[in-house]
Amino acid sequence: MGAPPPDATALVSTPTASAKPPEKADALDVTTVAISAGGQLSTGNSRLLAGTVSADYQTRFSDNGIGLNLLGNYGESATPGSDLHVSAQNIQGRARYDRYLIDPMSVFVLNTGRHDRFQGLDFRYNLDPGVKYLFVQESDTKLWGELGYDFQYDIRRNDSLTQADGTRLDKTATDHSVRLFAGFTHAFNDSVNLTTGVEYLQSVVHATKNRINFDALFAAKLGGGLALGVGFNARYDHDPLPEKKRLDTQSILSLIYSFSDAPKAMPEEPKCPPPLPAPACVPVVAPVPTAPDVTPNGAAPAEPPPPSAAPAPVPPAAQPTAPPAGIAPGPVAPAP
Repeated sequence: MGAPPPDATALVSTPTASAKPPEKADALDVTTVAISAGGQLSTGNSRLLAGTVSADYQTRFSDNGIGLNLLGNYGESATPGSDLHVSAQNIQGRARYDRYLIDPMSVFVLNTGRHDRFQGLDFRYNLDPGVKYLFVQESDTKLWGELGYDFQYDIRRNDSLTQADGTRLDKTATDHSVRLFAGFTHAFNDSVNLTTGVEYLQSVVHATKNRINFDALFAAKLGGGLALGVGFNARYDHDPLPEKKRLDTQSILSLIYSFSDAPKAMPEEPKCPPPLPAPACVPVVAPVPTAPDVTPNGAAPAEPPPPSAAPAPVPPAAQPTAPPAGIAPGPVAPAP
């Protein structure tokens, strides 16, 4: 009659004690360190010595994030028959702290110090509190925006205080601005990635004062933690100091060494289809044996005739009797 149905199993099992408490794996807790450097040296008819260096440290633990970075550029150049003179000299450092309220959202405070000889700045300090929100937070792509306030304090160089009409500017100056920032990073594959960001600051004290800062870095991994980076920076000041240009740009080719403790993405295991339901128990009926088909040439066998009534008994025929002795036999009349 077929196989019996499977035994019933419990739908709810009793919890059992675990030898080790479960641990929460937080994939967002990551530390990244990157150091890059590049340079150029030219001799002969033209002489040039230039170098750039940067360092970046980013870490996140629990609901806290810390970022530190340093960027410096220096250059000397000379025309034939003249001495070397400084043509580029700037250095900038940043320290940032984020407190994450939820995974994609944080409040932060950013401190920036900058020295730029050819912008007329002995020192510029910026304090930027604000809020950050991650619109895209994938393993290979991140897009975020920031909104906040910027306080700026400048200490100007003495050789930049005198204006064309002979008047002198103050040695120090302050400004207050609204700050907007948009950042984007994308990994095209395990070896190539792009990082870019644009910052806009609009003064609320002087309507004509606004600044735009843009940074982009395209890096290709070489192996062993080393990568080749191509960077571009732009600094635009709508109302710079007298006799200073509004736009400064830098194009940089550098060698980068980076380290990260981010776990590598594991390939997803193939998902098995759900098991098929057990077939219902159907009684099996033994087949009725039939006579084999022995009809030649594959013709359909003739159906057996239907059963009929038993034939009626036939009365026995009259038997002839022997003639008396001495009488010749003659024809026998049939029985009536």
